[in-house]
Amino acid sequence: MQNAQIEKRNKLSSVWVIPVIALLVSVWLITQHYLNRGSEIEIRFASAEGVEAGKTLIKTLNVEVGVVTRVEINDDLSTVTVYARIKPEASDLLRQDSKFWVVKPRIGSKGVSGLTTILSGAYIELEPGSDYPGKSSFIGLDNPPLSRNNKEGLSLYLLSDKPYSLSEGDPVFYKGFEVGRISQMKVLNSKHIRSNIFIDSPYDQLISRNTRFFNASGVNMRLNSQGLDVLTESLETTLTGGVSFELPESMPVGEPVEDGAEFKLYANRLEAEKHPYEYSVDYLLLFDRSVRGLNIGEFVEYRGIKVGTVIDIGFKYLPENRFAQQAPPKVPVLIRLDPGRLLDDDSKAGQKKLKSVLNQHIDNGLRAALKTGSLVTGQAYIQLDFYQDKSTNKLIKTVGEYPSIPTRHDDLDSMLTDMSHIVARVNQLPIDQTVEKLNRLLTSAAETSEQSQQVIRQIEQLVNSLTGLLKDPNTKALPSKLISLTERLERIMDSISDPKEGLTTDIKKVMKKLISTLNSLQKVADTVESQPDALIFGAPKPQDVQPGAAK
Repeated sequence: MQNAQIEKRNKLSSVWVIPVIALLVSVWLITQHYLNRGSEIEIRFASAEGVEAGKTLIKTLNVEVGVVTRVEINDDLSTVTVYARIKPEASDLLRQDSKFWVVKPRIGSKGVSGLTTILSGAYIELEPGSDYPGKSSFIGLDNPPLSRNNKEGLSLYLLSDKPYSLSEGDPVFYKGFEVGRISQMKVLNSKHIRSNIFIDSPYDQLISRNTRFFNASGVNMRLNSQGLDVLTESLETTLTGGVSFELPESMPVGEPVEDGAEFKLYANRLEAEKHPYEYSVDYLLLFDRSVRGLNIGEFVEYRGIKVGTVIDIGFKYLPENRFAQQAPPKVPVLIRLDPGRLLDDDSKAGQKKLKSVLNQHIDNGLRAALKTGSLVTGQAYIQLDFYQDKSTNKLIKTVGEYPSIPTRHDDLDSMLTDMSHIVARVNQLPIDQTVEKLNRLLTSAAETSEQSQQVIRQIEQLVNSLTGLLKDPNTKALPSKLISLTERLERIMDSISDPKEGLTTDIKKVMKKLISTLNSLQKVADTVESQPDALIFGAPKPQDVQPGAAK
């Protein structure tokens, strides 16, 4: 009998194939499960309103990319943390600057949004960022962002000293078209407020260094020497607010700007037009007359062309004790001249050149005069012009820390001042006393009306007598008699040389008549000398005979 041979095999039994395959499938399924469930993130919100675990979805561009798994209250008891799973194919959307907010129905001054969530329920919107990926913890926003990360455009900062009734979300306009919006407003300090605006592409190409931004909300009215200015934009900005920008007509396009550039925000369009330039030169004017009617912000003109504005009016610009030393003190007016308007050079070099040019013009007679812009409203403005100044006084070109331009009187202002002096002189006249004397004289004249009537009757009689004398035939014949008398005198003179009888007798007769005439003239002269009114009223009449008087 042969012994059995036992051989040892090293191969595994086929029985183990099935458990191994099952294990591999299980590992693969588990791996696929963890890989397919995506990345877990946490989002911190101020409130979990509208958010439910297992129901609230996370969407991007209305496409589902995740779901909320659970919601927990944080230890500070004032915020909540929402945990969510993001699909693997959307994990690349989780970047350092990604944003999350809850989309739900909202009603505000900018309109109504989120109406689709009334039926479907609220969801969390994911806005992908552009920074590097790998972030898993985020801070959720209370409201939708005003500027999107995936939009092309330009982000700018506007600095102002007042909020101008603006708020986040207000539109930005260019010639009436909405081209952007205010994304954020922040108080920097007690004097400055910074607003972040976003200009959508391709409108961002309209922005340059010379662009001017101004508040377009509400209705602005201003009364100046040119009349009443009413400034308003669209109805939307009038009701809700907004910002507008434009390039001043007198300025070049300028250089383009980059993200984060800062601009000044003007109160309205008129203010932006008054100060469109970046560089300027301040001058202090001293007026020795009233500046009533001159308002801050009024234009400064050179022969009708705007070259600057009035910045301020007040004695604070005078050197120390200048007000007390002068008698009477002059009124300081601070003006701002723009080199860009006068020299077309808006730069620091333009500032220096403007000062040099104005100094030369001042020596040649450049003066500043306060002009009356409107006799109806009384508004005034300042005009620069050349005058023939014959004064030998030394020109004062600096007052304190400011350069100065000599001033002179306006012709109309001088005329009005002279008229005021005349009115003052008239007021000093004793008009009341004169009127009182005139009243007394009229009263006296009324009392002596009978005498006046007698005088008038005598004058009428004299006129009638003269009229009758002129109509008398004898008076009309007087010229012919004078001619006849002249002819007789000529014959007498001719006969003087003729020695005939009777000549001496005729001469004696003529001499007697001449002497008689001279005596009559002497009596008339004596009467006129003693009674000058005898030529008008005649000789006094004898008294009427009284009945019964002695003869």
